[in-house]
Amino acid sequence: MLSKPELSKCSDRQSMPKKHPTGGSPEEWFRNEQLSENNLLGISFDFFINWSATPFSLTPEIWIKRILETPYEYSDVLDNLQNIMATEFGLQYLTRLRDFSSLHLLTTRFIIFRDDYDWKNQTSSILIITLTSNNLSDLQYNAEIISIADFKKLIQQHSGGPIQIGSKGLIYGTSNLECFLSRTDSLYPGDVDLILLDSQNLPVAIIEFKKHTLSSSIDGQKLSNYYPFPDKRKYDRLAILRDYLSRPNFTIPIIVIYYPTASASTEGIMELIGGSAGELHSLETFKFLLPVNQSKEQEASIIKKGIEIIEKYKSI
Repeated sequence: MLSKPELSKCSDRQSMPKKHPTGGSPEEWFRNEQLSENNLLGISFDFFINWSATPFSLTPEIWIKRILETPYEYSDVLDNLQNIMATEFGLQYLTRLRDFSSLHLLTTRFIIFRDDYDWKNQTSSILIITLTSNNLSDLQYNAEIISIADFKKLIQQHSGGPIQIGSKGLIYGTSNLECFLSRTDSLYPGDVDLILLDSQNLPVAIIEFKKHTLSSSIDGQKLSNYYPFPDKRKYDRLAILRDYLSRPNFTIPIIVIYYPTASASTEGIMELIGGSAGELHSLETFKFLLPVNQSKEQEASIIKKGIEIIEKYKSI
């Protein structure tokens, strides 16, 4: 009934981005099936920065989006909400997500929509489900359906005002909704690719995935290629999230994973990022071998490399 949005070209939703023919991608390597063997859980979500605040600040709200498949309607979700959420995400994941959100005073909302709707029609609607709980063992939800017009206002409210990236919008997006909003002044919030949580639901790292689609060597991939130009806001927002989630005795590291799509490429790079928002810089880089044909052992070694980097960061 629900499906996770997948990245494709906004102008042609059947056109998918490049992918390494055998090496896979970080989303596959860092799946929770593998992470759990190291007592870790990976979560990802969309989040807002209030760009009108001084200094810029994180809006304490996270969004997780899912597409409602045809021919289901929002009423079908509402009629069986508990079971549908448990089936899609798993009770353990939802419980950990709730505990993480509670620990950091974040409101978690699930954005559910039929992506075949005409988003130019101001009455087209979106289902918003808020994760709540009255006690430690009970997951509860509040649901509301709002129009795309009100949804755009909500985005602006959480972003500190109108926000846009230019009249042409995104080239690639995870949904028609996101592509549509990218051509308005209510840009859908960006995401964090992965946050690693320990067994106490405390964040231990923020990981950004950066695809290298050219035939050139992965060796040339580094933060300074993209920061401060052209992706300053993208990386600064990760730093603001990092600062919000960090605790007095531990500042969470940001790790950028560069991974290639060229079939001849056999290596990727992990780059440890330091510095404050506005002044980020590279601390150190580490190479790793791409897994071959979805080898679980080789994928596990990439996770181990990430854990080694986190431990090394603690000593810096």
